[in-house]
Amino acid sequence: MTPAQQLRRDIETCELPHPMFVAHLTALKQRINDALDGFAPKITRVPGPSGVGKSSLIATLSRDYPHKLTDGRRSIPVLVVEVPQSATAKLLPKSVLRALGLEVRSSMTAGAMFDLMVMQLRIANTRVVIFDEISHLVDEGSRVPPRAASDWLKTLSDTLKLTLILFGIPKLELLFKANEQLRRRACPARIFLPYDASDLQEMKAYISCVANYARLFNAAGYPIGVSTRVLTQQSYLLTGGLIGVLADFMRELASSMTNEAPRAITYEDCQRALDDVSHAGSPHLLAFQDAANEDIDVAPAALKQAYVHVLTSNAASIPVRKKLGEKR
Repeated sequence: MTPAQQLRRDIETCELPHPMFVAHLTALKQRINDALDGFAPKITRVPGPSGVGKSSLIATLSRDYPHKLTDGRRSIPVLVVEVPQSATAKLLPKSVLRALGLEVRSSMTAGAMFDLMVMQLRIANTRVVIFDEISHLVDEGSRVPPRAASDWLKTLSDTLKLTLILFGIPKLELLFKANEQLRRRACPARIFLPYDASDLQEMKAYISCVANYARLFNAAGYPIGVSTRVLTQQSYLLTGGLIGVLADFMRELASSMTNEAPRAITYEDCQRALDDVSHAGSPHLLAFQDAANEDIDVAPAALKQAYVHVLTSNAASIPVRKKLGEKR
């Protein structure tokens, strides 16, 4: 394996246990462990902008709670289900059955498919179902009204005494606004937010993520020849505090070294890597725009604007920060 290939492998397999990720992971694993130990089920939702790290959370949970084989029978205590776009009353149970490894006839009625799903979940001894992209149920033009979708989730949880964990962008809250009974069965939303540049502790965590990636580049023989301050500020303009977008940028930066012998990575290399990365921050000040200005500090207001743009473009509310010295 060449140094460039090793760099790409290191970056692509890097898992950053940053504070927000760890906090959500710890809480969700406690909820899952409670369900597996036979305690009362609960519905938990994790709304957050695209790119914040929800997929990484799901991947980690799936890995930490694998399928089991007991006496020749497969047990799936924690099942991950991807909700398709334009889901219907038939597609929802069909998606669950597909996640269980079963294909069903399209000619089945929605009721028959629901009954089959319930039976197969019992056979698999499933106690927790994780729904990825549950917000597809409230997409514009969805064929399942929010009330009907929320009733379906409530019925599924009640019928099998299941713990449900729902992931999606912030508009998944429409499911809970439409159904008071679903709200009563649920915990308060665990909102997964990007790191806020105006919060010292959160920015410290973001800087740590950037530094961890920089160490991997350096260890592979491709040190990033841009100061930590500049790299942090410019990448923040790109990401608006989204660690998933930061990871995408670092992967593309590593990929751009494929045909390069070990050398220092330049500001211009960072600029070129952006050709393959979707800009998440404010469109009013793009990242790595002017090499001549690479040593100039980015104004705090511009960093805040990148953060706010990420939230507003994902229909998320801006958190209200406590003033210094104000009681909680």
